[in-house]
Amino acid sequence: MKDRIDLLKTFAPELIVLIERRYNILRAISLHQPIGRRLLADKLSLGERIVRSELDFFKNQQLLVFEAAGVSLAPECERLLIQLGEYVHKLRGLVSLERYLAQRLSLEKVLIIAGDLDRDHDSFRELGKLAGGFIRDTIGEEWVIAVTGGTTMAEVARNIPRTSGKSKALVVPARGGLGEEVEIQANSIAAEIAHRLGASYRLLFVPDGVKSEALEGLLLDHRVQEVINLTKGANLLLHGIGAPQIMAARRDFDWQKMLDSLDEKPVGEAFGNYFAADGTVVFATPTVGPTLEELARLKLVVAVAGGESKAEAIMSVIRAGFVKILITDQGAAQRMRDNLEKAD
Repeated sequence: MKDRIDLLKTFAPELIVLIERRYNILRAISLHQPIGRRLLADKLSLGERIVRSELDFFKNQQLLVFEAAGVSLAPECERLLIQLGEYVHKLRGLVSLERYLAQRLSLEKVLIIAGDLDRDHDSFRELGKLAGGFIRDTIGEEWVIAVTGGTTMAEVARNIPRTSGKSKALVVPARGGLGEEVEIQANSIAAEIAHRLGASYRLLFVPDGVKSEALEGLLLDHRVQEVINLTKGANLLLHGIGAPQIMAARRDFDWQKMLDSLDEKPVGEAFGNYFAADGTVVFATPTVGPTLEELARLKLVVAVAGGESKAEAIMSVIRAGFVKILITDQGAAQRMRDNLEKAD
């Protein structure tokens, strides 16, 4: 496959451009169907004439359904899009990039979607779909699944394929509540994942980042202790990675005051811990979630984060040593590769 791709790049680079453009059009239709031609052109930043020409091509191939509300993928095209996506994945060199990052960052596996969350919001949904599919395909019958909060985890939950039957799996929040947006709280995300998997769930009614004295009292509650113990023994723990300045704001911390009090600048955040570039913790908030030592003992810790701007944050958390699998996007992955090569 690699030899054929290299031949294409050498002798017919225009075909690669065409394949990627047609894939991007079909992917956008898949995510937003039914969608009108003008809106499709806007989302792809392509001229309407180009989009019209490509839609005519797909129509002649009987790959699209045209209705008053817009165009949708024909059932056959849904299947072909999966195959085309796998080919484009190799075409963009993402398979070799996955292997490179897994080796350099000492991870069991790296999964990368095409695109960059910083530049293309559709990539956010694609990241959620990849992580959601991974969860569905990985979990065992009686597994305990722990999940943190945040916008990325909420997107993952929304994109887990629904299961018709019942499961004996149990989903629990790995952290207390943070901020006021209910839909991105760990409790809400745990419940959504459980509903989609046909599983059971527990809730953790404890705010994140409370003072140590108040936390000690909350930890005496047997219901809180039960959820915490379940999290510490989870078969799979799924979490996001935060930009430290944004996470500090969500916790009502004065970012500049925090920086002034620290010897090293934090570049990543996870589980209430703020990490320097080398993975050391430079600041930590009181938490009811697992400690870093407890995270390191879990067999399957999966981090999901993307966007070129988060590359340094992702690397700092991975270097802490508890992440086993990373699910990310092309923008972050390429930036991480560049950073690693510069450091050599």
